[in-house]
Amino acid sequence: MRYSVLPMSETRKTWQQLAELAAHEQDRDKLRALIRELTDALEQRTKHVTPQHLSKRLLFVDDEEGIRTTLPVILERRGFDVRVAASVPQAFSEIRTHDFDVLLSDLNIGEDGDGFTVIRAMRKAHPKCVAILLTGYPAFETAVQSIEDQLDGYLVKPADLDSLVSLIERKLRARTP
Repeated sequence: MRYSVLPMSETRKTWQQLAELAAHEQDRDKLRALIRELTDALEQRTKHVTPQHLSKRLLFVDDEEGIRTTLPVILERRGFDVRVAASVPQAFSEIRTHDFDVLLSDLNIGEDGDGFTVIRAMRKAHPKCVAILLTGYPAFETAVQSIEDQLDGYLVKPADLDSLVSLIERKLRARTP
């Protein structure tokens, strides 16, 4: 059960009002609560203008067997149609033979930075595809590269699953005409 720090009379604030409150909040707990409220408000705002059923075809690329066998099952339970690749060549094959709405790729698949190679191939084949990098080895340089390449997300493993799914769904809604 989720509790709000805002008094009941203030729970119906607009996302703009919540963003303004969050910008000035000093207390970490209150800030977290405001961010949750803001996220909910933004999701409610976009629900009425987006299709009921977002297409959720996802390619997950990671060389670690453990995460490759567990994360797809979790994503499938959240409504995603997941295909998996364990290497860059496998990812290229999937990209050539299937349509995807989302790419979730490890940064370092076989070599350092392989994730960027996979993302570039996906963007060339499917320009509207949401592209998110996961990494167990975050670095300033790769974060900057993610910004320069206009990725939709750069997350550190282990990523919070609710945040990951929320990010993906927000990005998919934003790309839906």
